[in-house]
Amino acid sequence: MLRRALSALAAALGLLSSSRALAGPGDPPAYAAAFEKAFLPGFTVTTRDELQGETRVETVRFRVVEAGEVKLPSGRICAADPFIALTDAKPFTQRTPSGTFPVRLAVADFPSGGLRVAFARVDFKQASIKRWSMAVVEGQDVASLKEDEIFGYGVDAGTGSFFDPQAGKVAARLLESNPDAWEAWQTEGESNGPKVVGPYFFLLNVALGEANAIMFGSGWGDGFYASWFGYDAEGNVAALVTDFSTIDWNTATW
Repeated sequence: MLRRALSALAAALGLLSSSRALAGPGDPPAYAAAFEKAFLPGFTVTTRDELQGETRVETVRFRVVEAGEVKLPSGRICAADPFIALTDAKPFTQRTPSGTFPVRLAVADFPSGGLRVAFARVDFKQASIKRWSMAVVEGQDVASLKEDEIFGYGVDAGTGSFFDPQAGKVAARLLESNPDAWEAWQTEGESNGPKVVGPYFFLLNVALGEANAIMFGSGWGDGFYASWFGYDAEGNVAALVTDFSTIDWNTATW
């Protein structure tokens, strides 16, 4: 109950304290290089955590999953828990190119915890990323953040997604006429995920008018997660990554 209340509050405010320290308000984390390296073949991380007074060390191997292509007819993009905020999520203020763009998942395989999405990424162009900037929606100002705070979205159904705001409008009309669509999406995603990726994985591409929503599991599940826009050398937006805080990068080696 406390988790649900916290997630609901976080979703409403779009702000929550982060377990990692940022160099300054809105600055990317120290491990931002993983936003790219996690999508390269053979990426591996050694994690360390305390379990019942003992240090547990695990080798976590990554693989990249092609989740589908997100359609952005309006040149705007939202990231949200689709089972909580698909119909009313605000798009990020950063505009994107309009069109269809690949969505990839950097999936971490934990020996003790199974398959988990560490990062979800949209590539708007093929380019080297020169800087990352925190994604925000209207009314959010990174200058207002304290050192340990982030803007992001709350997850209460263990699922993240990318979609055009037009998809949200279509979903709202669909759910008015068919309230059971939620359950159908859940069932389909739970069936599709294991076929494409592995046990207990959730993955779904839902067509919604001229747009769609790409849905996937959110790391360890419920929580509050930031997204980051990547820019090329000319300052053009090239990528968007949601970080699901799957790994304690402060203690990990990679």
